[in-house]
Amino acid sequence: WFFFFESIKVSNVSIALSCLSLSTLFAAVIEPIIFKRKVDWVEILIGIVIVACILLIFNAEFKYKLGIFYGILCALCGTIFSVLNGKMFGKTSSGNIIFYEIFGGWLVISAVFLLTGQLSFAHEISLHDYALVILLASVFTAYPMFESIKLMKYISPFTLILTVNLEPVYGIILAFFIFGSSEHMSPIFYIASAVMILSIVVNGLIKSKRKKAAELLEANKIVD
Repeated sequence: WFFFFESIKVSNVSIALSCLSLSTLFAAVIEPIIFKRKVDWVEILIGIVIVACILLIFNAEFKYKLGIFYGILCALCGTIFSVLNGKMFGKTSSGNIIFYEIFGGWLVISAVFLLTGQLSFAHEISLHDYALVILLASVFTAYPMFESIKLMKYISPFTLILTVNLEPVYGIILAFFIFGSSEHMSPIFYIASAVMILSIVVNGLIKSKRKKAAELLEANKIVD
């Protein structure tokens, strides 16, 4: 949360969202380590493509280098968070996991704001903005996190992260319409973002094809 919003503050929404696509590469490396499985070279290859796109964006939008740096840290932390959630799944209820994670996040960020003196600005926030924050925190953060942990029963952390990486698609479009010219980027940014999104879709198709092939092979074994 901290790195994501810090990336937006020093750059813009489009930069922060595009950096989230790096989660795919981080997941391809971290998930096999945590779950002690073989590295999937298709995931690594797609991750490398995404890194190349990020480098293009970095060169084209060098003025946002600090925003890109925070965005990459956000992607790394978010990936570790999702993979560890997958590791914890089944050991306790999804509700317990989310409660302690959100409470822990609130505690750490509150401590940071207290130490940096940012809590003194809390009274300047309007009731309307407080209502929006509560809406975002409950409906669009806590509830999706709760459901995402339950999904670990059916999909891997990498697949979940892959789905989350579709955020740049609608996020960048919405940011352009909501914030206007401040979100206008160079053509290279949009080309690189499109390639990243295409890589994510391709990976999903490959995984789906592999899963069907594995299910068919298992069905044939049962028949035999």
